[in-house]
Amino acid sequence: MNEITGRGINSLVDRSLIFNDRDKVGNDNGFAEMLRGALANVNQTQLDADQAVDHLLTGDLESLHQVMIKAEEAQLSLQLTTQIVNKVLQAYQEVSRMQI
Repeated sequence: MNEITGRGINSLVDRSLIFNDRDKVGNDNGFAEMLRGALANVNQTQLDADQAVDHLLTGDLESLHQVMIKAEEAQLSLQLTTQIVNKVLQAYQEVSRMQI
């Protein structure tokens, strides 16, 4: 049986994805790779929450608290991602309205 452990709020945004790309300034794929990594992290959090629910339903896991923590982490990471996308779109619209 696998033990499901909760991760802190800092794990929602993987710091290593941000700080390791600093030395890739000349690389055009640095920012795109950072975004892909962050979205993959959010997706993995969602999959972990789904797996925890499945384990609870099959009786492999008896800790409802850990399942609720996983589900809340997944919800928060999705909300954070949605808010970041909204802010990026808002910034893009603001820049596109600027007159040169």
